[in-house]
Amino acid sequence: MTKRKLAAMSAIMCLVFIITSCGKSEETSQVEEVNLSDESKVIEAFGIVKAEESKDVIIDFSAVVIDVPAKEGQHVGLNEPIITLDLIKYQSQIQDEKIELNIAKLEEKSAVANMNGLTLDDKTSEIEKLKNDLDFAKAYYEQAAEDFKNKENLFNEGAISLESYNQYKKSTDEAKNKMNDIEYELKIVVESNDRNIEQYNISKETEMNKADILTQRSTQIEYNVAAMESKLNKPFIVGNQIVSEYANAAVYDIKYSPGNITSSEQKAFTIVNIDSLIVEANVPEEFIKDVKAGQTVKIVPVADRTKEYEGSVEYLSGMAFSINGETVIPVRISINAADSFLLPNYNVDVYIDVQ
Repeated sequence: MTKRKLAAMSAIMCLVFIITSCGKSEETSQVEEVNLSDESKVIEAFGIVKAEESKDVIIDFSAVVIDVPAKEGQHVGLNEPIITLDLIKYQSQIQDEKIELNIAKLEEKSAVANMNGLTLDDKTSEIEKLKNDLDFAKAYYEQAAEDFKNKENLFNEGAISLESYNQYKKSTDEAKNKMNDIEYELKIVVESNDRNIEQYNISKETEMNKADILTQRSTQIEYNVAAMESKLNKPFIVGNQIVSEYANAAVYDIKYSPGNITSSEQKAFTIVNIDSLIVEANVPEEFIKDVKAGQTVKIVPVADRTKEYEGSVEYLSGMAFSINGETVIPVRISINAADSFLLPNYNVDVYIDVQ
């Protein structure tokens, strides 16, 4: 009998002895749990393709779609056309706004010039002169009235003739009339000056308000022009074409067809940066202790199992989740060389090399 046969028989006898002993003994023997995960070289999990960099492109102005060169799911390179637009009408609207802006600025400039050109017919110096004349006339009249009073006493006493009395009276009356005339003229000039000042202030305020309104209008039109031009100044607009911003991208969910009119209320399409694709996989908790960042991962899409991509573990979630009664830990996996076939939300099987 060979040594191999003897060893096999010995093993069988030992097994029989153990089973027999266990049957006879009332005590339950404790079996040591064996960690089988150490025997595993690859951990399999289910994942979904996600894009870290994607965007819904919105054309936020009105234009007619001439052509849609890109097809649903097509791979596109940097500046490759996706939609072609007729921009003539929109660009014409911008030019009309610019013309309107030039007109508004000219009107604003004219209003400012009118405001600055207003002059006040100031009669201050004339008023001051009349006031001085009035002071002199009053003093002269008061003196003449006093002299006349003295002469009137002399006349009553018979010291002077009626002719002299009348002469003094005439001079006093003339002095009084002169004073009244100057006083009246002063009143007229003051009233006229007050009206001039009031009219000047009204005109000044009117022109200021007009200038302010035109300035606001110019500012608003200027803002409109800048806003309209900024809608064309986007990285995804080159000439009259909507293009890819990425060197390696895929476009899908295209909403426009030739003849459609673009609207800011509807996205044009979604574009995904293929170079930003990752896989989010859920690893069962019993295997997560063997998963480490940097481990190599094989990625097989459910849509075509003949395709295979390589990646690596980038990140393990710090929290577990219960999905369909199973506790799993999300793991993020990079994709080393994605192509146009692989798109967001594709289901994939991942095989994590845990050697």
